[in-house]
Amino acid sequence: MAYQSTLRVFIVLALFFVFTFSACNRKKKKTSRLQKFNSELWIEDKNGCAGDRQTLKNQMLLLKYDMRGLKTDEIESYLGNPDAQELFNRSQRYYIYFIEPGPKCDNPKDNPLALFVRFSAVGIANEFTIKPL
Repeated sequence: MAYQSTLRVFIVLALFFVFTFSACNRKKKKTSRLQKFNSELWIEDKNGCAGDRQTLKNQMLLLKYDMRGLKTDEIESYLGNPDAQELFNRSQRYYIYFIEPGPKCDNPKDNPLALFVRFSAVGIANEFTIKPL
């Protein structure tokens, strides 16, 4: 009896460590959609002033599933520095990227369409939403 309970405890602990360490070392694969995304065009269109981000909007709608789970620095490598940031409760934050001309443009649009990227408290992207500001 004592042997079986010891064996169960050992198996539970072994599974716990295997799942814990495999989750920490998990690296998100770069999908073909991410490789085809024109990051340079997106980054150069700061605040959405040039209108180039509007042409990438449909592609971004597909990419949001591939980008979920990436860290802040990985998101910044694809999308550049955010046009705005918003702090949320429990140390969460939003990166905001304007798709239509934002408030800092020469010809700003009222309630411009923007991409909101929500990060968890540990800096993992977990939500992508495109909506008016």
